[in-house]
Amino acid sequence: MKKNNKPKKSLSKLTCAFLAFTLTLVLLVSVGTLCFFGVLYLGGENPDIDILENSTSIIGFYDEEDKPVGNSDENDYAEISQIPSLLRNAFVAVEDKRFYSHHGIDYKRIFGAVWNNMKGNRTQGASTITQQLVKNVYLSSEQTFDRKLKEMQLAIKLEKQLSKEEILEKYLNMLYFGSGEYGVKNASKRFFDKQLNALNPLECAMLAGIVKSPTKYNPINYYDNSIERAKLVLRLMYEQGYVSEEDYFKYKNQDITIKNALIENNIEDIYLKNAIHEACNILGCDEVSIRKSGNKIFTFYSPSAQKALCSTVSDSAYYQDDNINSLAIVCDNYSRGIRALSCRFDIDIYDYNRQVGSTIKPLACYAPALDQGLISPLSKTLDEPASFGEYSPSNYKDIYYGWTSMQDAVAKSLNIPAVKVMQDLSVSTARDYLAKMGINTSDDDNLALALGGTTYGIKMIDLLGGYTTLSNYGAYRRPGFIRKITDAEGNVLYDYNTEVPTRVFDEQSAYLMTTMLQECARTGTGKKLADCKYDIACKTGTVSMSDKNFNSDIYTMSYTSSDTFLFWQGGSSMSADNTGGGVTALMTKNFLGKYYADITPIDFAIPQGISRISIDKYSYDNLNEIVLASNNAPDYAVIKTYASDKCMPKSKDLTYDRITIDNLEIKENSGDVSITFEYNPRLNYKIYKRTFSEGEHLLYDLHDKTGQASFTVKTDSLLGTKITLLPYYVDDDGKEIIGTPSKYYSGFLARKILQ
Repeated sequence: MKKNNKPKKSLSKLTCAFLAFTLTLVLLVSVGTLCFFGVLYLGGENPDIDILENSTSIIGFYDEEDKPVGNSDENDYAEISQIPSLLRNAFVAVEDKRFYSHHGIDYKRIFGAVWNNMKGNRTQGASTITQQLVKNVYLSSEQTFDRKLKEMQLAIKLEKQLSKEEILEKYLNMLYFGSGEYGVKNASKRFFDKQLNALNPLECAMLAGIVKSPTKYNPINYYDNSIERAKLVLRLMYEQGYVSEEDYFKYKNQDITIKNALIENNIEDIYLKNAIHEACNILGCDEVSIRKSGNKIFTFYSPSAQKALCSTVSDSAYYQDDNINSLAIVCDNYSRGIRALSCRFDIDIYDYNRQVGSTIKPLACYAPALDQGLISPLSKTLDEPASFGEYSPSNYKDIYYGWTSMQDAVAKSLNIPAVKVMQDLSVSTARDYLAKMGINTSDDDNLALALGGTTYGIKMIDLLGGYTTLSNYGAYRRPGFIRKITDAEGNVLYDYNTEVPTRVFDEQSAYLMTTMLQECARTGTGKKLADCKYDIACKTGTVSMSDKNFNSDIYTMSYTSSDTFLFWQGGSSMSADNTGGGVTALMTKNFLGKYYADITPIDFAIPQGISRISIDKYSYDNLNEIVLASNNAPDYAVIKTYASDKCMPKSKDLTYDRITIDNLEIKENSGDVSITFEYNPRLNYKIYKRTFSEGEHLLYDLHDKTGQASFTVKTDSLLGTKITLLPYYVDDDGKEIIGTPSKYYSGFLARKILQ
């Protein structure tokens, strides 16, 4: 019996221990829960309602004259009475279906999210509309328990201070919908061109669906994503009783027309959107933080330039079809401040990479080669079909020009010369120069870079920065929208004047590149700008598709002494006859006519270290050599050009400074005189013969001769003969300029009498 009692006694102790542990655990959990809810409901600070009121104000933007930009003076805030219940309920259905019944926190949703997370499904969030509001207004975006606790505390307290309608009103006015739009009223006007009371159920559902990811579900850029999510929200509205069965089945298969996808109707929006992006980069924060900071952003924005630019970009006559996008930028040279920006469809120029075609050639090939002293504008190279290892580029339409100057290669946008220049320069050196201008080509270690062939493309703003480097004589500073940012008290947080330019090219090399691009505007692919009444430099670019019948991108980059301009079309296939020298050059020309209607930019200034020189035309045209011309050379025999010390010719022609006959030999044999000499093709030659019986008469007047001259002159063996060789040239006034004559006398009497 004793043996049977021992196990029972042991089991009883184990049970008691288990019960004690369970009771202790329950007690600890209970105490912990009470402490948590005590901290949750009794701790923390009350939300500052004034901060909440200010959080829905329009961001303070100011133009180049410190005047407000955008809708600062308009009432784009929607009172709750202006927001139809259908739209309110769309947000409640998808974001917080128990919004009207909870007190700031949805515990059922929290436990559901925890359970889903334990199962590995992390897609479900637990934040209520009230929590989202306090997070965006009062807190940072860090993912910590402390921040989450503060969020819950503030949500509970906010629900005690404001009604559900007041909370929903603030929430719907502070939401970001993408494309630079905050608040349901602005988003409705932007996407649908409608007042809130005119929205149908599917449009309400689309607005509610966007806020989960304003980029992914933006109806302008990603319509398919947006309409798919809108129909999901519509189904939730139907299931929760906010939409009737009739309306659900009426709209669930419909589409939505995005009225303002063509953004010229909002001429300031795209500028301000990109300015916000830049402000985020400068301050190292997100858009929500900037919005609630109360900061003031002072830009380079020019209302008149923006209006003129938008009227050009929005003109449908420039586009082959409605799917083609377009971008145009006006940038002030001195400050590198972007004065205007316009596009047909929404573009963030800080996050929009495209292949840039031949616009890269001046930046990657020619300007670096000038800076290295490898070329001058008139240096010649042989333009012919060529292979560079396994790389075999070709010119446009396989047209080749033989010996061609760098200046003409740029003007005609020839491919073979550009690749040859980069080969001499080296790809790594070219990439180093591009990097100094903020252009990243780290994955492009090949000669295709010379023609704009890059792995990931180049951002539009970086391409603009390259050309503002040239327009600023080789000094780079990133282009931007913002000149100053201050906090609410006026303290300066950022000033563009503190940024120091980086020297990329010396002034002389940059200026020589500009002269080459001026030739492109006069006679080359940019010749639509030839009749501009002021100095303008230009480079066009065209990117063809694998099917050579179509192009994907076309550019016209240009600059004057005061401004730099970018015009681009792309984003959809265009016929091959739509090139950078065509429609974008025409857009540039027509815009400049408006932009410079009341002012004319001054000529490009010639920097110190640049000389205006004359080179010998014959050597250049016939020998492909650059030789300084004689001091006395006539104008028709020289080519005027600019040169720096790096590319100054080392040799000089002396033809017109000492007009002589070279390598003259005269021999007499049995009454005949043989004459040989070396023709100088720049000179003319006259040969005279004088005898006692005939007097002096002209035997030969020789023009445009090359090689070895050889003549035989019969002489008077009895009385003698005088032979005179006379080199000369004709000056610009038609006057013969005689050089040093060479004379020969045959016979004793001739030497005594005919001298």
